[in-house]
Amino acid sequence: MNKLVIVESPNKVKTIQKYLGNDYNVISCVGHIYKMKTSGPFGLGIDFENWEPLYEFDSAKKKVGKELKDSLKKAQMVYIATDPDREGESIGENLVSYLKLNDNYKRVTYNEITKDAILKAFDNPHDLNWALINAQKSRRMLDRIIGFRLSKLLQSKLQNAPSNASAGRVQSIALKLVIDREREILAFVPTKYWKLNAFLLNENSLKAQYFNEENSSGQKEWIFESQIKKVKEFFEKLKDKKVKVTKINVIEKKNKALVPFKQAAIYKRSPYSAAMTQSTLQKLYEGYGDGGLISYPRTDSTRLSQTFVNQAKKFIESKYGSEFVSSEVKGFTGDQDAHEAIRPTDLNLLPENLEKLYPTISSNEVNLYKLIYEHTLKALIKPPVIKSKQYIYQVDKYLFKNSFATVTFQGYYCVSAPEEKQEKDPNFEINQEVTVNNFAFEDLETKPTPRYNDGSLIEALDDIKVGRPSTFASTVKIIKDRQYVEVLDSNAIKPTDFGMIVLDKLVNNFPEIINEKYTAEVEGQLDLISENKLEKNQVMHDFYTKFNELYDQVASTMEKTRLEDNFLDEDCPDCSGKLLIRLNRKKQKFIGCKSFPNCTYTRSYEDPNAKKRYYRNYKNTNKSN
Repeated sequence: MNKLVIVESPNKVKTIQKYLGNDYNVISCVGHIYKMKTSGPFGLGIDFENWEPLYEFDSAKKKVGKELKDSLKKAQMVYIATDPDREGESIGENLVSYLKLNDNYKRVTYNEITKDAILKAFDNPHDLNWALINAQKSRRMLDRIIGFRLSKLLQSKLQNAPSNASAGRVQSIALKLVIDREREILAFVPTKYWKLNAFLLNENSLKAQYFNEENSSGQKEWIFESQIKKVKEFFEKLKDKKVKVTKINVIEKKNKALVPFKQAAIYKRSPYSAAMTQSTLQKLYEGYGDGGLISYPRTDSTRLSQTFVNQAKKFIESKYGSEFVSSEVKGFTGDQDAHEAIRPTDLNLLPENLEKLYPTISSNEVNLYKLIYEHTLKALIKPPVIKSKQYIYQVDKYLFKNSFATVTFQGYYCVSAPEEKQEKDPNFEINQEVTVNNFAFEDLETKPTPRYNDGSLIEALDDIKVGRPSTFASTVKIIKDRQYVEVLDSNAIKPTDFGMIVLDKLVNNFPEIINEKYTAEVEGQLDLISENKLEKNQVMHDFYTKFNELYDQVASTMEKTRLEDNFLDEDCPDCSGKLLIRLNRKKQKFIGCKSFPNCTYTRSYEDPNAKKRYYRNYKNTNKSN
């Protein structure tokens, strides 16, 4: 009996074929084979009567489509083995429709590409999950309505824009977070304060820090402007530079237990951009011919399967000892599906052996695998126990303190420990006098909250429950591609003037839609649809009724804005006029002369001397449609 297996990625084909054997024919559909139409009302490609996306075959997939149909002729049963999420379920439904499978198909899902996981999945086939499909359809329609209609409205109201303006249910909230943070930074007023350190004269030259228990601000180590003159005068006049040990506090406590990785957490810890992190995780998931190296990465769950936990506990007991095995594992199931956290598929595959086993593996893959491997192990090992010994010193009415930590139980530090230099405990005694080499003041001021980078922006979106693991990286990429933000040398994300103009237009005219609470509520409704607790058509009807009413009001009143020309800081080599960045009819950039058509000088925008050398301003034309 010839059985056809359809997976999403061609990189999985060889491995899964090897696991299943010659009775199966494994091929790839290479992602979506259907795309939404751009016909119908407003070009949205939606059947408003039945609230269904209108799909058509993607002409770019002709070769794939032919291979699928040719393979089907030889098959008596088809297994839909697309990814285990809403998107994979939707692709599965499209395959059933395109191949006209009727009832001669089964759905199989797996969270890792290993022999055991694949064989178990094929031993337990099931039907397509229509609740997940309906949630995905709802998301596609919501995003199409908001994205298409708001984007076209923006494009009609913004003149001379550096790129095609766009809006989106999630991308606009990501942009809003970046701009809200930037405005918070611009409005920030720093507060001056000082710190005072006593450098103790002993064999280790230890530092003790001044503190004031009575500081009402909670910053007990800070000396404020109202206090600094008096404190400085005292220590400048102090002749006998000694402090007395008045108290010794000894505390022993456990570090926090670690939680296994979900995707948003990896973005925060990854040293790479969101796009690079996403592609690297996918490569690790697909593996190198003998199986995947990590479990399915597009997950919002921190749960680990009991099978993996049992295997991991045996591994930890064998390598480190039974006293290191944690009896509890922190973790939870995510909102979207009952996925596992991101974890290694085999703990015996050590990070240091990857390059030897897989000569073509990249350093990015090795680094991310090591991060996942070590973090997963740590989540299953007891936390370290730290004994902290704190000394309190006094001179006159002024107090100083320092602390010395000793690890009394290694816990998950046995896997890897922070690279911190531990100062040796001086073993002072109560009432012992310690000579001070000098007292030194630090002149400081408060800093604003830092700008987002890729990882912290994704973490913020995840915290407010906006977006999905499968869309985080693409959301960040969109706001970069649209030139709404720029990436600084520090990898911090800063909004451009253009981004601020776009957001202000959206927030000022669609405050009910372009806000974090509303977008999170929509995500919650999609989750309820995926759990069969809400009906797709009702959600779509309620949304569209409200959206249409608001859109009609705004479309007639939104003012037009013209962005001024983007001049370079150099003159035209032909006529000495001003050079500026222009757009052709396809909205592609090139550099031309302001004196056109009298001067026809142009050059490619990609010229390295032209990058990041322009500025923008804008003015309101006070015109409306």
